[in-house]
Amino acid sequence: MDNYVITIGRELGSGGKTIGKMMADALGIPIYDRSLIEMAAQESGISSEILKQHDEASSGGLKGMALRAMAAVPFVSADSFYSNSISDENLFNIQCHIIQEKAEKENCIIVGRCADYILRNHPRLLRIFIRANIEDRIKFFQDREIIGREDAEKQLRKIEKKRAAYHDFFSETTWGDSRSYDLCVNSSILGKEKTAEFLIQYAKAALKIE
Repeated sequence: MDNYVITIGRELGSGGKTIGKMMADALGIPIYDRSLIEMAAQESGISSEILKQHDEASSGGLKGMALRAMAAVPFVSADSFYSNSISDENLFNIQCHIIQEKAEKENCIIVGRCADYILRNHPRLLRIFIRANIEDRIKFFQDREIIGREDAEKQLRKIEKKRAAYHDFFSETTWGDSRSYDLCVNSSILGKEKTAEFLIQYAKAALKIE
């Protein structure tokens, strides 16, 4: 397998998605994030709105099915994708299939979606985690949601807790733990553009991209 994949985990408000887009544009490769939900809808025949509801739902109910779901990774049977019942496990398996398919066929960047763990056996994988200073993240959320600082911090922490829970339930690694990634960076230090430039150079060296 000659193609490479870069996965990006990120704190909310760190600019991880924007940085990933800059990297993808510079490298001339596609980037996948929530667009995977639309692909999962096409794959399964399930409404994208239903998939989004499951994607945004509390991950508390995922505990019991986490081990069963991960038993199907990285070799998920296509037969398990189509079921009359809609469960978080089935939807996660559909997403696994799409991520694996993209990783096998093309160079790409995948943001979130537990891709760092799903693709852990890929021979040319670079796992990046992007964080930022808390005040920068709160300011980003304030501006995006047009709310006060206190509400912004409260909502940010709530969403981030859910994001971490989702990742940790469906993987054997810990979201945000440096040991779970190849490289962790603080985007507050260099800013989004220079962080993207740094990561592009790092990726080229680490993955031997010409």
